[in-house]
Amino acid sequence: MGPIGHGTDIAGSVRYPAYACGVHGLRPSLGRVPAFNATGADRLIGAQLMAVSGPIARSIADLRLALTAMAVPDSRDPWSMPVPLMGPAAPRRLALCIAPEGMVVDPAIRAALRQAADKAEAAGWQVDEVQPPPLREAVAVQLRLWLAEMRRTGGAAIYAEGDPDAIFVYENLCRHAPEPDLNGFMDLFATRSRLVRQWRAFFADYPVLLCPVSGELPFADHRDVASQSDFDAVIEAQTLQIGLPLMGLPGLTVTTGALGNTPVGVQLVADQFREDLLLDLGDLLGADIPVVG
Repeated sequence: MGPIGHGTDIAGSVRYPAYACGVHGLRPSLGRVPAFNATGADRLIGAQLMAVSGPIARSIADLRLALTAMAVPDSRDPWSMPVPLMGPAAPRRLALCIAPEGMVVDPAIRAALRQAADKAEAAGWQVDEVQPPPLREAVAVQLRLWLAEMRRTGGAAIYAEGDPDAIFVYENLCRHAPEPDLNGFMDLFATRSRLVRQWRAFFADYPVLLCPVSGELPFADHRDVASQSDFDAVIEAQTLQIGLPLMGLPGLTVTTGALGNTPVGVQLVADQFREDLLLDLGDLLGADIPVVG
């Protein structure tokens, strides 16, 4: 539809569409791209901390161009930070994680990750296979924050509209995210602080993480509403999509080709405001890949 798309990623809505369409997608850091809507109320705290806007494009060069245009500080967004787009030189150490916390990962995705790691190593990167800091715990906190806000008004609106698929999704999200009391809600932010600290310490050792976008190849239409077990499988496969935004981290989907007509890709993650590292390595990993479609 156009050379550059604009998405808003609170749990993968930049990175996953790029993955499923065989293109590249960048979720910037919290504070990199300002958000302000003069026609609506201010967002609640979960959306403030986790929802960011970013570009989707067929080339890494177009992502870089789009980020430059989007990352103009705006004082109307209290999270907006005037941080330079280029950071200091970083060690060329890459953490490879094939299956974070033992999640099931499709063999085609495993192969794409290995091939991407080999490319990086051939270009002079030190590649170590490691486990990253907690992700499933981040997913649990992220979901509880969403649903604490959604239950205030959104649940009633969903039932009033009466769409059976929307009701199914809402009820299953509620099943995954018990409603916290006030003390529990405050505890979520203490947990987030600890997780941010653990992830930032990880990136001090490994400036970039190479990991799956999803544990599965792009889902069949309506997979999430086919059954309760299918819904749970989708949540599990999307661990990296849902968990990483809790820490405000940037992530880049790099398409690596296709299995028949099914796109395959990998994800790169870095510390806050280090999109430059993601784009530089994305240039390498996606340089000779024919874009699907």
